[in-house]
Amino acid sequence: MAAYMNKNIIIWNGTPAVVGTMTKLNTALGTVSQTAQDQETPIIGEEDKKVLARHDVEDETLRLAGALGSLAAKTGNLDLAAQTELTEAQLDKMQADTLEETANRIAGLATPNLAALADYNLAPADLTAYGKMISGFHDAKTGPRTAIAKRSSKTKAIPANVKQVKSILRNQLDKEMRLFKKSNPDFYAGYQSAHVTINRHGQTGNQQPTPAPASQTQTGK
Repeated sequence: MAAYMNKNIIIWNGTPAVVGTMTKLNTALGTVSQTAQDQETPIIGEEDKKVLARHDVEDETLRLAGALGSLAAKTGNLDLAAQTELTEAQLDKMQADTLEETANRIAGLATPNLAALADYNLAPADLTAYGKMISGFHDAKTGPRTAIAKRSSKTKAIPANVKQVKSILRNQLDKEMRLFKKSNPDFYAGYQSAHVTINRHGQTGNQQPTPAPASQTQTGK
């Protein structure tokens, strides 16, 4: 993501809000990179697994809840609509146990609606994968505390640093990119494509840069 944005700086460097956010993002990514380099043996510890598993569950919960919410609106099912009304901010603020309960609730709502969800390109395999994702989050959430205690101070800092990067992307840059949806659709589409890559791999850095959009000359203002 950062590689894509930095490659296309000519488009957004006239927008102060985005400039400020990119400064924060690059600083946060630098911190993550430096912390990893300071470790003698790079590993993904228990807390790292928990952070990544949590974000995977949050993203998939929002995807399923969105489809169910749309289905509820089309069918006039007010109860289903109320039970699937979720936002990214709400999920971010949930305690781990509450998030797990919410994910299981969404899975339970999706099961009897699988036939209708086919219109949203959701198949039984998706629900099965979601169940495994929730189980993986449960295991990471309840992992041995002794493993966490043995980690170095640098390793313990990684989850918080990764969370900060994801927070900057989700709560600031993602929203600011909407400014370019009409003024520079190629740039906006490229950003969305880069975001899909991040979501699939659960990473924020070390991504291959997405090719620059054709309309490099627009400023996006």
